[in-house]
Amino acid sequence: MTQQTTKSPLPTLLLTLSLATVIDIGVGWWLGSPTLSQNARTAIALLPIPANLVLIALIVRAIRGLDPFLRQVLLEAVAIAFLLTGLAVFVYGYLERAHAVRALNVAVVWLFMAVFYGIGYFVAARHYR
Repeated sequence: MTQQTTKSPLPTLLLTLSLATVIDIGVGWWLGSPTLSQNARTAIALLPIPANLVLIALIVRAIRGLDPFLRQVLLEAVAIAFLLTGLAVFVYGYLERAHAVRALNVAVVWLFMAVFYGIGYFVAARHYR
């Protein structure tokens, strides 16, 4: 009888995350060049899509490999994060229209999502104690 070993998705996930991050940062830097044409800017702006789609697929595969209980906790955490991020973006938009804050930066949205995911995970994990 042979023992089946399950390969951890973490190294591939971290490598892809690193690559996607480098591409994202590089694109942000590259788009700062004033000499680019509009067509070049559009093409450069789309460069992060492939690596980020692979990252999404890897994350979904890793989640599917979890036990049902942990998947349920993660689902609730993501749902809470999604809804809170939506609320925060709407409120931020209203504050922007009121000239109370500057234009929304995409990094702020990622920050909202990360913080709200943490809150969502805490709420979901506490619920199932």
